[in-house]
Amino acid sequence: MKTNLLILLLSAAVLSGCSSKEKSALPLVCHVGGTMRPVFEELAEIYTEESGQTIEINSAGSGELLANIELQAEGDLYVSHDPFLDIIMSKHLAVNGWTLGEVYPVIIVQKGNPKNICTLNDLARDDVQLALTDYKLSTLGRMLPTLFANAGMNLDALGQKKNIIIHRSGSFVANLVVMKNADAALVWDAVAALRRDTIDRIPITRHLPVPYVDAITSATGKSYKLTPVRVTICSLKCSKQLEESEKFMQFVISDRAKDVLEKYGFGVSDILRKQEYKNGNVQGM
Repeated sequence: MKTNLLILLLSAAVLSGCSSKEKSALPLVCHVGGTMRPVFEELAEIYTEESGQTIEINSAGSGELLANIELQAEGDLYVSHDPFLDIIMSKHLAVNGWTLGEVYPVIIVQKGNPKNICTLNDLARDDVQLALTDYKLSTLGRMLPTLFANAGMNLDALGQKKNIIIHRSGSFVANLVVMKNADAALVWDAVAALRRDTIDRIPITRHLPVPYVDAITSATGKSYKLTPVRVTICSLKCSKQLEESEKFMQFVISDRAKDVLEKYGFGVSDILRKQEYKNGNVQGM
């Protein structure tokens, strides 16, 4: 009897150990550009609750993350905005890639809009302290000359006329408005959405670059379209969990994830939401 009881206890311990091991699968490491971090933290939480698969978010600038992926060959997924999906695919570091939606710029002002700012042209007023992202080091910054030109202004001339606060980070310039150290800033709507209780936003739709038409030329001579600025996700070749990575990607392109993305200020449409690369090859060309 004692022998049988001992066998039963040992069997239970072994089974318990196996069950615990099965539940403690390795987390998926998802490298996420800073603008997308808050929404992906929520998406990861929902996915983990439903699937049991944990997601580890590693966040920094999209370009910095790409450099680390190339150098260290670690991680499972990469979330960025244009132009980084095309770049990582050209380096043969990723497998499948999808567009989830887009980001677009808006004006943000202090809560209640005390300076009565309504258009891009109001940003040129002497009584408006303006904060912008760096014209060369940020994706939105590269769009600014076209935005201001569409409103009949020259950004270089404006910079000579008045003192504009310049910083690489959209979150930094947005926080200047929140803290009332600036009257207005131009940021992605996804950045504005995180601060909706402390700022007001002003759409500038009629001044946006023409989608798929307006472009800029980089220092290397390559041309980049200005809009839409896609938000993308791709699975990495270095991943040891490609099957699980694909499952998470399918979740973030689903209609359930669409509602979460829109809540955080990302534009999502059936036209944009599509697979861009399959097994490293561009789709729809």
